[in-house]
Amino acid sequence: MRRDRVFISYRRADSAGHAGRLRDDLTRLLGATVFMDVADIAPGDDFEHVIDTELTTCGAVLAVIGPRWLDAFGAPRDGKDYVRLELRQALGHAGVTVVPVLVQGAALPSAPELPPDIASLARHQAVAIRDDRWADDVAYLARQLRVALKLSPLPRWFVPAGVTIIALIALAAWLFMPVTPSAFDRGRAYAIAVDAARKAGVACGAPKGTNGECPVLMEFQPTGRIQNVYYDAGYCDFKGTPFGNCLLKRLESVRLPPFDNVPVAQLEVSVRIEANGTVSVAIAE
Repeated sequence: MRRDRVFISYRRADSAGHAGRLRDDLTRLLGATVFMDVADIAPGDDFEHVIDTELTTCGAVLAVIGPRWLDAFGAPRDGKDYVRLELRQALGHAGVTVVPVLVQGAALPSAPELPPDIASLARHQAVAIRDDRWADDVAYLARQLRVALKLSPLPRWFVPAGVTIIALIALAAWLFMPVTPSAFDRGRAYAIAVDAARKAGVACGAPKGTNGECPVLMEFQPTGRIQNVYYDAGYCDFKGTPFGNCLLKRLESVRLPPFDNVPVAQLEVSVRIEANGTVSVAIAE
């Protein structure tokens, strides 16, 4: 059985709103692969049976951790702690990727702070999702999950609708783009992307006195317009800074010659700031 589903584990009193928003965004970015109890358990279903079944078929478990997540382990309760049961089962299975997802400024608990049966969670690399950089951070998480679960670069809903969508894109390109689409030219595309990133870095005023580097991923539609641009890293030197935000904003205007042989084109560059404020850009692939 292929493990290509994502299970979201969370505490309702701690992060229900953030978990629900995360489910919606990951469903949009990855396709129909994301499970969350409130949305995906039908009235009348055996709650424990559904949870157990999902955990045996999922490939990744996201432990959504907010400021009050850890406190619940020591609080009096009636009945089972389902979060603890979910994580214990996930951590005990070698085929499951467990990712702590930190929201609302929460920190990853240390092993001594956790119950012994889930203490190994502290050794897993966490991903922070900030409210002010939500789209960027979730896009990074989705990209990492897509690689870990060996998912298609396109969400599942795109496949059955692909012919219609591509036809609409082609029609729009024919109506509004004077240039006839041709095969995607990666070399030319990288030359445009590198030059644009360098000019954007200069225009945004790179801060002097600090060395820094960040990978930037740009995704283009067949029209040649930007579909998405974000920092392809959980943390990097100027992500979330005024300079970093300015850089992403300016790169949204990059245009490539239209192409007709791939549905999405991805380009990754590495942007570096030298101590003297000089911006350099290199191809990251």
